Amino acid sequence: MIDRERFQKLVEKHLDNTLTLSEEKELETYYNNYGEQIFPSTIEQGIKKSLYQNILDRKIKGQKSKISKINHHLPFRAAAAVTLILVLGFSFLFISSPKYPEQITVTTQFGERKEVVLPDSSVVTLNSGSSISYPKLFIGNKRQVSLKGEAFFEVAHNPEKPFLVTASTLKTWVLGTSFNIRAYENSPSIKISLETGSIRISSEGHEMATLKPDEQLSYHKVSSDFSISNHETDKDISWLDNVLELDDHSLEETQQIVERWFNVKLQVTTKENTKEQSITGKFIDPTLEETLKSLELLTGSKITYKNQVKPLKFHSQ
Repeated sequence: MIDRERFQKLVEKHLDNTLTLSEEKELETYYNNYGEQIFPSTIEQGIKKSLYQNILDRKIKGQKSKISKINHHLPFRAAAAVTLILVLGFSFLFISSPKYPEQITVTTQFGERKEVVLPDSSVVTLNSGSSISYPKLFIGNKRQVSLKGEAFFEVAHNPEKPFLVTASTLKTWVLGTSFNIRAYENSPSIKISLETGSIRISSEGHEMATLKPDEQLSYHKVSSDFSISNHETDKDISWLDNVLELDDHSLEETQQIVERWFNVKLQVTTKENTKEQSITGKFIDPTLEETLKSLELLTGSKITYKNQVKPLKFHSQ
């Protein structure tokens, strides 16, 4: 992020020709990293070019530029300082606008998956009925994204800029690793499973746990209770290979999974004593008809369906 006071001080020292070599490099770094932000496109091109060049101008081979200190140049430098401060004032208003940086949102409908490459080259695979929002450019001291639904993350390693995923009230901090988060809005729980590396999970400022590979955190949204268990993460990410895997899921959970997977609405007619039945099974490259037929045999239920017609709508957090 730009330190406004520091940047302004460096500019003033430059105009007075009192910059040290290290300060000159620091000022040049500001312009290399934030030049487009400091001079928005709405600033008149002549002013931008003149001021930008004036600050960056140095002789080749590391020699410091020698600026004459003749008194008749002082009014110009003062005017340049005033102009630059005005530009900076406008720029920081521009930067602090909620429109900067631009936020990108990618969604998947039921029956759809997408792979998203983030600005830092991290890769996110969205499962069906999910949404991820992230900035067009990661600035500051962290890489922050928000998730609704389910996604598998392969995070590029950067210890100086941790990766942060917000899903409902849970925050997952990462340096570089791969993990799965399932946080559908209509589900009473959030499940986070770690494949490789290490992640730290917190809620509303309170640290909850640090997971190791093949551990899962299960969080109940209403009670805020959570548990950590040893868990085969491969089961949670089998959807990446188009394998629908059920692992002691309730009938209600199974219904939601199938609806998202095939973009259908199910009508399940079952006996009262089978509603709490848990379901375990694996369907490789499943078809809807085969899946429903197997579930009917497993549960003794009658299952019908109709195709979904309305696109999903995601509400902002």
